[in-house]
Amino acid sequence: MNEIEFKQDKRSVRTRKLIKLALLKLVRTKEIDDITITELTALAGINRNSFYTHYDNVYNILDDINCDIISTIDSIVSKYTYNSFRDNPYPVMNEFSAVITNNKYFTEYLLFSRSSGELIKKLKENLCERFYNIYSSERGNDRPYVKYMLAFLVGGVIDVYQMWFSSEKDVSLEEVTKKTAELLKRGIVLMREISE
Repeated sequence: MNEIEFKQDKRSVRTRKLIKLALLKLVRTKEIDDITITELTALAGINRNSFYTHYDNVYNILDDINCDIISTIDSIVSKYTYNSFRDNPYPVMNEFSAVITNNKYFTEYLLFSRSSGELIKKLKENLCERFYNIYSSERGNDRPYVKYMLAFLVGGVIDVYQMWFSSEKDVSLEEVTKKTAELLKRGIVLMREISE
């Protein structure tokens, strides 16, 4: 890649980031259907031509954000084996917590936008599928009901984070993360007992 391409690529990444952040700010107060390109570009500090260089419409930005979130979660999960997660789910949960606290706009989007329902559904499906593949490949066990138990565990974890972020935060995120990891560990032990 030559220097000009590198500068253009950096500029492109920066512009896309500005557009995504602007959308995430707007969905805190407006429904996705009510957001215009004009207000989005004004908030992002870019012109319409720059917007259309990167996206066709507001929904394309939303798709891009959804892909970013799923990719981030995927990269965390892919670092762990079934055995390491089974023995100590806390490191995975701690990384999830860090991602959540370091991405305020993503978190607000996930929790407070009506448009986030589809993303949460995709996140749950993605995590269930990922954990099921890890579980069945390492255990050599592909019992179908394991998928249902994983759905229960994954759904519970996501619900815990949603509840914490929409609460008064009378418990620290660290404490919630530790307790959730403990519950997950017990759930995984129970899942192993049932599947053997």
